[in-house]
Amino acid sequence: MESSLLVCLVIRLLWFCVLQVVALNSSQTAEGELYIDDGSSFGFLEGAFIHRRFIFANGKLTSVDLAPTSGGNVRHTSDVVIERIIVLGHAHGSKSALIEPSNQKVDIELGPLWVQRAHSPAFMTIRKPNVRVAEDWTIKIL
Repeated sequence: MESSLLVCLVIRLLWFCVLQVVALNSSQTAEGELYIDDGSSFGFLEGAFIHRRFIFANGKLTSVDLAPTSGGNVRHTSDVVIERIIVLGHAHGSKSALIEPSNQKVDIELGPLWVQRAHSPAFMTIRKPNVRVAEDWTIKIL
């Protein structure tokens, strides 16, 4: 089975923003996980954490909850939003995306990506989808 990569970079966490990078395989799919806790306590033992799975397939990026629903009395809450999603290797032509369940339409920017002085495949950037990492959502590429 061909591997794929979905990376969530938690940058500027103090400002509550996340950059998500999705590197598609030749089948135009990818998946990965994100784990967030407070980083300073043992609250995760009581369920105070966020554990998400991100799946890109059929032109949709979906976020689903992986945290167990039982076992802990505490849930980690977060105002962290995804500020930008970069999709590497996506087929050209898409100019917008639909965020569900909010039915918000956002623009997509297309362009080449330069890495270590070599030209790599095209990428697209979804700017300011403003979806919360702690919630379920789907972004459909139109």
